[in-house]
Amino acid sequence: MNARLVALLAALALLWAAPLARADPPPTLQPGVLTVGLNMPSPGFQVGAVRAHGVVFARGLEIDLANALAARLGIPRVVFYQEPQFGRLIAPGPKPWDIALAEVTITPERAAAVAFSIPYLAADQGVLLRLGLPATPRSIAQLARLRLCSQSGTTSATLVATQVNPVKPARLFGNTTLMLDALQKGRCDAVIYDAPILATLRAQVPRRYGPLAGVIRTQESYGVLLPTGSALLPIVDEALGAIIGQGTLTAISKRWMSTDLSKLPVLR
Repeated sequence: MNARLVALLAALALLWAAPLARADPPPTLQPGVLTVGLNMPSPGFQVGAVRAHGVVFARGLEIDLANALAARLGIPRVVFYQEPQFGRLIAPGPKPWDIALAEVTITPERAAAVAFSIPYLAADQGVLLRLGLPATPRSIAQLARLRLCSQSGTTSATLVATQVNPVKPARLFGNTTLMLDALQKGRCDAVIYDAPILATLRAQVPRRYGPLAGVIRTQESYGVLLPTGSALLPIVDEALGAIIGQGTLTAISKRWMSTDLSKLPVLR
């Protein structure tokens, strides 16, 4: 399917996501505005130009999903709020946004601090290698002998520490930009991070990195974040369920994700 047709299907899917019939407007921070927290950049999911916390020219899978949710909820305007520290998104307490999208894996520990919607995407962990690595690891034991990098505060970092158990402690970075820069400069042999993100990045700039060695099965799922006790949660779940059920999310995913993750080797 060519890119133009995929984009057309995504646009039509957004039109099919008719607003939910509702007597009262959704209880957002600003009436008529859905403020969406982001943690950019994330190739294929959310990129754009950032000024302080403001975002312009935003695009990606989660940007399209935010717009589809707003349309389904009958909210006429979407504003994006950049949060540079991922940990602040999942920390307890008041938030400057109504919902947040940042490929956040649903876990019981995080659910004690913030609220989650129903899942919108399944994701295993991926392994992306640096250019020029002499041999591709075919098992977790082989992977453990390499210099590894990941992002701090993520389920990827937890996986590295508890399941991979590298011979040398992994290097952890506060955001994906620093992590991927370290891989590109050869400061680590491999990055372990969410497979959909690494696959999309590798497809966009294949000359910067080595191959995708494969995936580590974790059966994780991404959810929309909301502040604890948010009155938006039930209607966001309803809207997201409709977006998934009507095929809107499938059309959006086809537009932004170009790699079939099911064909990658599984490292055990």
